[in-house]
Amino acid sequence: MSATAKDQKRFIMGIAGGSGSGKTTFSRSVVEECRKIGISGQIFSLDNYYRPLERLTLRQRKSYNFDHPEAIDFSLAYKHLKDLRAGLPVELPVYDFKSYTRAKKTLRCNPTQLLVVEGLYALYPREFLSLYHYRIFVSTGVATAVLRRIARDVAERGRDVESAKHQILGSVLPMYETYVRPTQKNAHFSIDWDGEEVPEKATEGLVRMVRDFFR
Repeated sequence: MSATAKDQKRFIMGIAGGSGSGKTTFSRSVVEECRKIGISGQIFSLDNYYRPLERLTLRQRKSYNFDHPEAIDFSLAYKHLKDLRAGLPVELPVYDFKSYTRAKKTLRCNPTQLLVVEGLYALYPREFLSLYHYRIFVSTGVATAVLRRIARDVAERGRDVESAKHQILGSVLPMYETYVRPTQKNAHFSIDWDGEEVPEKATEGLVRMVRDFFR
């Protein structure tokens, strides 16, 4: 496209779902397939926007309910989304899941044509809903989601199996039922995904939608 960064059109998509639903993998697939047809894109992960907890001891941080919507700094995320939509770069916060708080460093993020907002609560704040061109909710069976969550927490976030299980039973599942699942009603489309393969038809449909938007 010949327009400058500030003049470019932006397609903003929200992808929500429970922990372990596959929403991150699905988001990556959409971004990658769009890149193959020449549309620049990136994932805007709400995991970066957990509130800093330096004021708490490490023991208190470990018991903090990260699955409650109040754990996320939606105001900062919303500001950054609007800046990216306007063609402005932002400094993304970086969350250190091993120390349970926000890192001191930030990550430079430049605007792209496609922004995929991904997270448990991507469809939760009303102000976010007005930014999206399309909204998707990804769901999966409880057993599949739990296994995916434990595998991720152990491999990527420095947890042991017992602490991961404790968090799932104590906050992940209750918060999903109370806050996350009700946001499914805000989606234009829902995807039920229990297998290992990324849902091709859903991916293809979203890529066509994005492609048509930029034509």
